[in-house]
Amino acid sequence: MGFADYPFTSRYHSVDGHRLHYIDEGQGPTLLFLHGNPTSSYLWRNVIKPLRRHYRCVALDLIGFGRSDKPDIDYRFLTHYHYLWAFVEALDLTDLTLVLHDWGGPLGFRLAQQEPGRVARLCFMETFPFTFDWEEFPLAARPLFFAFRDKRLAPWLLQRHNLFVNVVLRFSVVRPLPRSVMAAYRAPFPDARSRRPIRVFPSELPLNDRPGDTHRAIAEIEAGLEAMPQPMLLLHFHPGAVLGRTRVAWLAQRIPDLEVVDGGRALHYVQEDQPERIAAALGDWLARRIDAVPPRPAVAKATAAVTAPATATPATARIVAEDDRFTGALRWCWSPEHHGGLVAAWSDAGLVQLCFAADAEEGRAQIEKRFPKAVLEPTDEDAIDALLADPAGTPLHLVGTPFQRAVWRALLTIPAGQTRQYGELARQLNSQARAVGNAVGANRIALLVPCHRVVPRAGGPGGYHWGVARKKTLLAAEGIKDL
Repeated sequence: MGFADYPFTSRYHSVDGHRLHYIDEGQGPTLLFLHGNPTSSYLWRNVIKPLRRHYRCVALDLIGFGRSDKPDIDYRFLTHYHYLWAFVEALDLTDLTLVLHDWGGPLGFRLAQQEPGRVARLCFMETFPFTFDWEEFPLAARPLFFAFRDKRLAPWLLQRHNLFVNVVLRFSVVRPLPRSVMAAYRAPFPDARSRRPIRVFPSELPLNDRPGDTHRAIAEIEAGLEAMPQPMLLLHFHPGAVLGRTRVAWLAQRIPDLEVVDGGRALHYVQEDQPERIAAALGDWLARRIDAVPPRPAVAKATAAVTAPATATPATARIVAEDDRFTGALRWCWSPEHHGGLVAAWSDAGLVQLCFAADAEEGRAQIEKRFPKAVLEPTDEDAIDALLADPAGTPLHLVGTPFQRAVWRALLTIPAGQTRQYGELARQLNSQARAVGNAVGANRIALLVPCHRVVPRAGGPGGYHWGVARKKTLLAAEGIKDL
């Protein structure tokens, strides 16, 4: 198969009477590939070819792009999301790994945040699940994109002369694109009318000069990054165009379970420059994230006796269930009697949340933020008294990514009156201190999963989700006062 070949069977699904084109190749865990402007599933062809041996690879042409229909619609971000969501629901795609580029990034992140039961993992590259301003925009591209966002110039530049394909795409790769590849990218846009979807996307960029529905939607994505439970792979290329080193570091500080891999030399349309490295990095990451994850334990009822394996330590024996996410019923209560107020929530298996809260309203809001699709059922506040009376015997139901749960299990082994440094836990888990710190910060079972016992190497107490002053108080109660 040659570099330009697209040896896949075309499939179609109709949404609102308009056909969406997609390919569905291979068998195994499902990968959903989402492209941006002005590309299509064709962009992913050389990434999919090797991956389809082990995975089911679904690649969609967004409405108005590739071989999908080009109806008379507005082609704005939320419209694209409507078609994407309807497509995923119609094909009943679950346990998805999203592979995202350009505008496919915010579309995929929105899907992952709104449908966490369907999206299990994300891999992304050269995309923007965040808002930004012109100062961050690539300097060489600013004049061109100013023109692309101008109501008078955009139709002439993008629809009449097809500059996004002929100039932006062509000069946003390192390797010269063969004529056959450029012909494939031009084919879906033979005339000015067909290029209207290309024209809309630049005006939708979440820059600070145009507040509106799209800017607000992507700002919501940005605000939700820290709470996302899915493990993620970020492929970083140099020099790149969208994701520089500063923004990669920014993402690493916010995404709880993020692995960053160097994808090599490439500009923006990295699938044309480094398809083999993308496929290899994604395949390696998936092998570790999917094949190496052990089956989930059966969920025991909270009233059932808990029998720990003979080899388990007393701390880890309390873990009776572990999940990536949870959407069932939760019993909850708030009590003002301990630490200025505590809120707790239990599944049928065990305790899923224990947080500091000044009142019941704040406590319930914390639970709803952590478990937005759970059904909350109030229970008596005496349940918190019973929990704290026998913390060592409290069954724990850990809900988080596999890496987060591994970090939380390590926290359970830190005895009262002792601390561990982030770097020590990272070496124990064969990880990095920053990743461990993000997982520690994502813990929502305070006191019983003792994240307050983790401190930085540089000295001092370090951060704490519920405030540094409270962390110092908890450590002082355990006899640790010299931080």
